[in-house]
Amino acid sequence: MFRYIKSFGLVAVSVVLIAALLLGSVAPAKAAEPEERVVKIGFNGAWTGALATVAVSKQQAEIDYVRYLNDRGGIDGIKVKALWEDFRSQSPRAITCHKRMAVAGIVIETCPLDSVLLAILPRLTRDEIPCIYWGSTMPAFVTEPPWVVNAGSETENVFVAALEWMEESWTEERCLRVGYFHADQPIHNTAYQNLLPWTREKGMEFFDERLPLVGVIDSSVEWLRLAARKPDWVIVSHYGATLVVVVKDAARLGIQEGGVKIIADPRSLDEPTVKVAGKAAEGWYRWTAEPTSAELGHPDCPALKTIIDAAKRYRGFDIQDVTIPYISGWLTAMVAVEAIRVALQKVGFERLTGRAVRDATFTIKDFDTGLIPPITITEDAPYYQEFCYFQRIEQGKFVRLTELRQIHRFYHFVMTNSEARLERVK
Repeated sequence: MFRYIKSFGLVAVSVVLIAALLLGSVAPAKAAEPEERVVKIGFNGAWTGALATVAVSKQQAEIDYVRYLNDRGGIDGIKVKALWEDFRSQSPRAITCHKRMAVAGIVIETCPLDSVLLAILPRLTRDEIPCIYWGSTMPAFVTEPPWVVNAGSETENVFVAALEWMEESWTEERCLRVGYFHADQPIHNTAYQNLLPWTREKGMEFFDERLPLVGVIDSSVEWLRLAARKPDWVIVSHYGATLVVVVKDAARLGIQEGGVKIIADPRSLDEPTVKVAGKAAEGWYRWTAEPTSAELGHPDCPALKTIIDAAKRYRGFDIQDVTIPYISGWLTAMVAVEAIRVALQKVGFERLTGRAVRDATFTIKDFDTGLIPPITITEDAPYYQEFCYFQRIEQGKFVRLTELRQIHRFYHFVMTNSEARLERVK
């Protein structure tokens, strides 16, 4: 008997389910929600590892700018999605990071390190995804057509700006002696070799010492070798944890007390490093293109208040937490978004691709960020910063010494037989 009751129950359940399906099939169909229109930017970053000291703040700003943009409606109603990856301060890992973001559909990517860019460049060109690089132009980044937009002019020109500034205040009859203490990276090694003829023409002595990018716990030998050549200035190009070692060793060895002035390049010394290095960084110089948060109200940078307010809203930052890398990252993201905006105007959302964004990038003209002079990017000049100013660290703060100065183009990379060659500008 129970068997029959069980069978009846199964039949009853089946009837109920069939009825539900039939009723559902004749119910009015709900109108489909319109699909949200989104474009994707990839941030290939060093969130962990030895470079995180300088990179994290920059990458936070890139993401925060996308938030800020979307809070205001995106790009004419089209939202921007920030995808980020962590190559853990290990350049080969950046290839996998790029692959994941490319599969996810990014139309532009950013990158904070030259060795990372060299690793992913073949895939950028193959996948037709342009890249905004945080540093200066070097020959290996120049392709036909170009896929990389750099923050600064040819690296050689950026360093010439500092050398010219040193020369202007030089009054002694003997030649100016300048040491170059840098990371053993392609961009610095190449720049050093290319600057030797220029410094000889100017009657300067120019010599270098180099250290690995990561894993350095002592730089005494290199500092002592530099000091033995009696430099008047030393330019330092190093980053993250190793830069902290370099700064502290210089103080311990009394390099500045021996009469040597030390200046860091535009991507080296920043507030996080100064905070860690403490008094050891006192008296160092730096040259840069972006303003610092301490310059709130300076007529050259009216957009600083917007950045500081956004950092407070999204991160809970106080003004002192808005570092030079944060401001630089905000600017990088602004340029990437502007490239997308121009591409959308030219081809529309449905036809938007990485190639369309690349093509649009090199037509950006007089783009006013409020942070630096208006930006124009061309294939002949694939960068967005042509000015710099000089600072000195006083009581842990970056104090501006000069107003903006034009970075003159003494060097220019041109393509010859599919290879980039450095030429002197006549």
